[in-house]
Amino acid sequence: MKEFNRHFKLMVVGQVISMFGASVLRFALSLYILDLTGSATIFGTILALSIVPTIFISPIGGAIADRFNKKKLMVTLDVISGTLIATFAIILVTNNVTIVSIAILMTALTLISAMYQPAVQSSIPVLVPKGLLLKSNGVISGVMSISNFIGPIVGGVLYSFVSIKAIVTVCAICYFLAAIMEVFIKIPFEKRHPQPLVKMVVSDIKEGLMYIIHDNHFILKSIMVTFIVSLFIAPMFFVGLPYMIKVLFGMPDTFFGFTQSGISISIIFSAMTIGMLKGKIKVSNLYLWILGCAGVYFIMAAGTTGLISSPFVQYLIVTISSMFVMFALTVVNIFINTKIQEETPNNLIGKVMAIQITVGTTAVPIGQMLFGFMVDGFSHQVYLLIFGVGILTLIIALGVRQIYRKISPSEEPAL
Repeated sequence: MKEFNRHFKLMVVGQVISMFGASVLRFALSLYILDLTGSATIFGTILALSIVPTIFISPIGGAIADRFNKKKLMVTLDVISGTLIATFAIILVTNNVTIVSIAILMTALTLISAMYQPAVQSSIPVLVPKGLLLKSNGVISGVMSISNFIGPIVGGVLYSFVSIKAIVTVCAICYFLAAIMEVFIKIPFEKRHPQPLVKMVVSDIKEGLMYIIHDNHFILKSIMVTFIVSLFIAPMFFVGLPYMIKVLFGMPDTFFGFTQSGISISIIFSAMTIGMLKGKIKVSNLYLWILGCAGVYFIMAAGTTGLISSPFVQYLIVTISSMFVMFALTVVNIFINTKIQEETPNNLIGKVMAIQITVGTTAVPIGQMLFGFMVDGFSHQVYLLIFGVGILTLIIALGVRQIYRKISPSEEPAL
């Protein structure tokens, strides 16, 4: 971290604090919803519905990130998040919490995140030199994963020994602390000529789309890869894992926390080693990482068949397999994000990154709802579902190879 300036470091610390709060809250609410309903279908549907509005908000967030002061934007959004969570804590104290109120909170926080993330992503290229872009993305991914590693552990302990009210209160405090840290960040900002908000948003989104569709086919292909992975692979971790571990395997809440932490460790390790892969991972061989994920899913499916009767052994197989998959997907994600940032002019980064987020987010609720139904349908033969995911991942890997096939070595963007 010595090579990075103070402002990038402050942004990283703010991200750690807010992501820690988000991780604890996400973990606690997932257990809370499952305890209230016991249904993967309801769980998956709530997650999906909370994400749907992001599809429409992310492009607006990208346009705003390119037009307004990014520091003020991040501070304001963290303060709003902290206030919403604090309000939810009050609702908990009055014992008026319902599934609807939880869904509203998750939706609101997701909407804020849709505005927040484009500001963060578009700040990185202006805070660090181009030669450190890959490493800086690895750092951001790594510190977020550290927060996700600590969050489930703390969340599991708190959920087991204290009330959900205490957990929500801690999360609200985290967001307020992150806002305080971000006040001291200095992000270069060039004030642009003011326009009516609606006209500005429509114009900026159109500009970003035209750049992706007509001027940069590499980014277009990369966004297609993001959509496919978000639709078919990501739902396993959002819906499948908590249901398998908590309901099917009958493991205590803390074991789900161990799995989440293990996945976070694999993401941290991936983020730490991404710099060592410089020059080795290329667009032309990106599909190999997804192909490896397919192989791991087949191993996971075999480990959850009737041949193994111990729920604990099945839990270990699923956990370790998930760690390997997330390691590979993190490499793919950081690589694609870095390439898009390198390829995009500074005045378009917020819009382009927001469009990528929107496309990926569009796929997530569809995948979560489908996966929720499928988990309930295959509750006694979960290995068949995992095997099916493996087949889909194999097809995705071959599709990614085909998508990038026409890019020649001379046209492939340098890392």
